[in-house]
Amino acid sequence: MTIAIALLLGSAIFALTAPRLLRHMAAIAVDPVAVIVGWILAVLGVAGTACGGLVIMMVPTYAALTPWAHLVGRPWWEVVEDAPDFAAYDMAGWVAAAAIGAAVLRLGWVSVQHARARSNRVRGRLDVLRMTGTTVPCRDGGPPTLWLPSDRALAFSLAGRPGTIVVTEGLRRHLSPDGVAAVLAHERAHLRGRHHLITAWAEVLSVAFPFVQLFRAASPALREQVEVAADIAAVRCSGRDALRAALLDVNGAGVPEGALAMARDAVDLRLRYLAAVSGPPSRVGRLSRCGTLGTLFAVTPLFAATVLLGVISALATALS
Repeated sequence: MTIAIALLLGSAIFALTAPRLLRHMAAIAVDPVAVIVGWILAVLGVAGTACGGLVIMMVPTYAALTPWAHLVGRPWWEVVEDAPDFAAYDMAGWVAAAAIGAAVLRLGWVSVQHARARSNRVRGRLDVLRMTGTTVPCRDGGPPTLWLPSDRALAFSLAGRPGTIVVTEGLRRHLSPDGVAAVLAHERAHLRGRHHLITAWAEVLSVAFPFVQLFRAASPALREQVEVAADIAAVRCSGRDALRAALLDVNGAGVPEGALAMARDAVDLRLRYLAAVSGPPSRVGRLSRCGTLGTLFAVTPLFAATVLLGVISALATALS
């Protein structure tokens, strides 16, 4: 039980503290792909550590035989198992099993409902837009572009197979050719990087488990970071000035729900990022940062649980 409680407390502590650290990394213009990896692995680390604690709680006799049990003393476990109130620990196992089952059912239900609603919205919106616009296939086999006859400078992408980029003729009137290329590169980066899937996954977690601070904070934070990541791809394609002009001139109003738009989310943050960063990150540097931050955020909940076990062991030794 001690190991289970330590794992649950470790995951809870990290779930409370990780959002602040990740938001700070975003504020100081750390590579957005590394920040996205950090958010994803932090969520997986918290979920895995918490599930591990619940599983151990379900089978306390197995937990007593693990190497970690020696941190709190094997004789203590033997006393607990022989105690008259050991039935309380057996009841805790049933509670843990019920918690895991409820979490799985809740996550499955919200995922199915969210996916169904999102698919219906996208399909219905595209059916309407295709009746008024012109679809231009991509020469390299990428997602097609749907051009709408509107003077408003508007651009967004919708998920699918292979997804669709929706832009208006107003882009060509209000932006330079480099600006139009930057907009298209931005939206292609969303589809190529599966950013719609990342944001949808975060939304499902925030709806299914709103009481977990990390899960609740992941949805808006990831939506901001995928926009910054797509901006970096656009800078590589068309340059910083063209992208900045597009962010200032493209309209973000009226974009359908579930779409990722060029100039709707976190525009001020993205302009600050463009001003603060000298150039796009190198591939080697990106891989290094993703590996380091990903490993750090994945194992920190387990590390916090190990520290708590050490504290419990020290207290048990001092009181014995």
